[in-house]
Order: sequence, then C-alpha cells, then structure tokens
Amino acid sequence: VGEKAGGPSAASEPAPVPPQPAAPAAPAAPAAPAYRYGLRRSVLAEVAVGVVVLVLSTVLSGTLPGRAQAEAAEAAPATDGLPAASVTNVPFAVGGATGKVQITLDPGRTGDNSVQAIVYSADGGLATVPELRLSFTLPSQQIGPIDAQLKNRGGYWGTNDLTLPLAGDWRMKATVRVSDIDQISVTKTIRIVG
Repeated sequence: VGEKAGGPSAASEPAPVPPQPAAPAAPAAPAAPAYRYGLRRSVLAEVAVGVVVLVLSTVLSGTLPGRAQAEAAEAAPATDGLPAASVTNVPFAVGGATGKVQITLDPGRTGDNSVQAIVYSADGGLATVPELRLSFTLPSQQIGPIDAQLKNRGGYWGTNDLTLPLAGDWRMKATVRVSDIDQISVTKTIRIVG
C-alpha cells in the first residue's frame, strides 16, 4: 500500500541537494606581481639601452673621424701664414675739410684683391666726397702706377678688380677730392705678400 506524498516518511528523508558546480581556481596571488615585476624590469632595461645608444650617437656625430682630424691638424699651420685683410688709415686735411680714409685691401696678397674705402669726417661720422682715387706702385720692380678704379657704391668706394702681380712694399697713393677745386694726395707704404 502506498504512502501519501508528504507523509511521515517524506519528512524523515532529507531532500536531495543539487550538486553545485566547482568554484574556479583563483589565480595565485603571488604569481601576478612576479610577472609585472619582470615586465617592468625588461622595459626599464630597454629604455636604459635606448638612452645609451642616443648618447653615444650624439657624441660620435659631433666628433671628426681620426683621419679627418689628422688632416685638419696638418692643414691648420698652412693658413696661419696668410695675412688677414690689410686695413690702412689715411688722414687728410685740405680746404678746411679734415678726416681720414679707411682703406681695406682683402686679402692683401699677390693676385686678385678687393678694395673698400670709407671716408670719415673729423668727428668720426661718415663723409661724402665727390672723388676718391687709389693707385699702387712697386718702386723696387718699377711697376705702376696701377689704378684701382674705385666706384662710388653709396656710402663707400670700392672695387673687386685690383690685381697686384708681385709681393713687396707697395706705395699706395690716395687722392681725396673734397670740392671742385680742393684735393689732396697722401702716400702710404703697404706690405703685399706672395
């Protein structure tokens, strides 16, 4: 004979509990920081290597190679003997006008030279004159006079076409005309090297 559901025997047996799924295994807490520490260490090592490479390339790009440095050291004494531009001041006083002419001869050696002449008044300011002539003579070789053929270039007189063929002590004659009737010629000796 059957028993009724919910009878006394049903209360005595425990109800079956459905099985619970197994909880997933939690990652090991100490393992995650170890990976991060290793990653940080390798990134820092790469950054350090990159900085060292940049520093070395900067230093090396600013230095001459050994062969070029030796050639530069040998070439340096050769340029020490060349003169710089020759600058000569020629004072003048004529017809109530006084001042000076500053004549720059560049490079001041045999061959082609450029000449710039600036006329200054007595107070040191720039002055304008209607005419300025320069001529060069080498008395020891009986050469000259060679006219520099200066052109007024607005503020100074100049030319790029003066050729002095030989080295020696040249006489430079500057003729300054300050008016229609007043002019003066002054001679200075300059040294031209070969």
